[in-house]
Amino acid sequence: MRYMITDAMWDLLEPMVRAKGLSRCGDKPKVPDRQFLEGLLYLARCGLPWRDLPGEFGAWDAAYNRFRRWVARGRLDALLEAATENPDLGELPRLLIDSTIVRAHAHASGAPRKKSASGRSARPKSKGSAAAAAGSRARSSPSRPTRTR
Repeated sequence: MRYMITDAMWDLLEPMVRAKGLSRCGDKPKVPDRQFLEGLLYLARCGLPWRDLPGEFGAWDAAYNRFRRWVARGRLDALLEAATENPDLGELPRLLIDSTIVRAHAHASGAPRKKSASGRSARPKSKGSAAAAAGSRARSSPSRPTRTR
C-alpha cells in the first residue's frame, strides 16, 4: 500500500499529535496514531465508505469511533490548525473538494418546481375517488348485505 505520511513528515506531526491528545480512558488503541491518520487520508483520497477501509488500518468501526471522538473533542481541528501553521509541513497532502466530487440532488439547490406550459405546477392533480364524485361516503369494504325473509 502507498502511504502519504513520510517519516520526515511524521517526525514533525508526532509531537503535535501527542500535544493535542487528551487523557485517555480505557485501553490503548490497537492502531497507532500514525496508522490511524494514514487511514483517514486513504479514505479521503479514495472516497471509500468507512466499511471498505482496509484491515491494515484496523477495524472500520473502531476507526470511525476514534475519528468521531477526535472531532467531538476538537482534537482533529487542533491538529490540522497546528499542522497548517508549521511551515516545515508544506508538503503535507491537502484535500481539495469541488463540485466534480460532491454532488447534490437538484432538490437541495432550492430551485423552484418546474412549471407546465400553462404556468401551473407540473405535479398531476389527484383524481379523488369515485365515491366522492357520486356524493356517497367512501367505504373500505362493501356494505353489509340486507336480510330478506
